[in-house]
Amino acid sequence: MTYQDAQVLSQIAAFVIFFSLILGIVFYTFRPANKAKFERAARLPLESDNDETVK
Repeated sequence: MTYQDAQVLSQIAAFVIFFSLILGIVFYTFRPANKAKFERAARLPLESDNDETVK
């Protein structure tokens, strides 16, 4: 195995790992089971626990 062969193999492996990671993130994000969690997190900045006004 030459250096070029090892380089191509490592680039392919890195691409497969990166692509799998992206697919996993997309799958996790768009799962219906996570909808309530993401909606709750989206409303969090709009809800205030204290009565202080922002100056």
